[in-house]
Amino acid sequence: MIFKKSDKTYFIRLERGEKIIETLKNFCSKNRIKCGYLSGIGALDEVELAHYVVENRRYTSKTLKQPLEITNMSGNITTMNKEVYLHCHITLSDEKMKAIAGHLKEGIVSATCEIALITLKGSLERRYDSLTGLNLMCI
Repeated sequence: MIFKKSDKTYFIRLERGEKIIETLKNFCSKNRIKCGYLSGIGALDEVELAHYVVENRRYTSKTLKQPLEITNMSGNITTMNKEVYLHCHITLSDEKMKAIAGHLKEGIVSATCEIALITLKGSLERRYDSLTGLNLMCI
């Protein structure tokens, strides 16, 4: 990973083989980023996507191992139990230009992943919500 900082924005480029979520969580922890949002594009050769069903409070997940373009990745940065918490969604395109989307559990970069990460002042905590079964922002 390489990055350049401009005011409150980090321009990040992930390299081939890097894990998106793991790398970004480590980056945010190291740089004490507790609140912000991000957007990215790039390419993956492996991804684990998830979909949440509120009625049964469970995620279903699927791992894909194939060439995929990241047409859009977006997410937010908060904290939970004093640790960085990333919540990211992603839309991908396969070789037939078919869209595949979901909650991004993890993705492995195949060529590059270019991310703009905007930091915000302060921190925003999450707490478990028993009604939905999700870790929601405390606003």
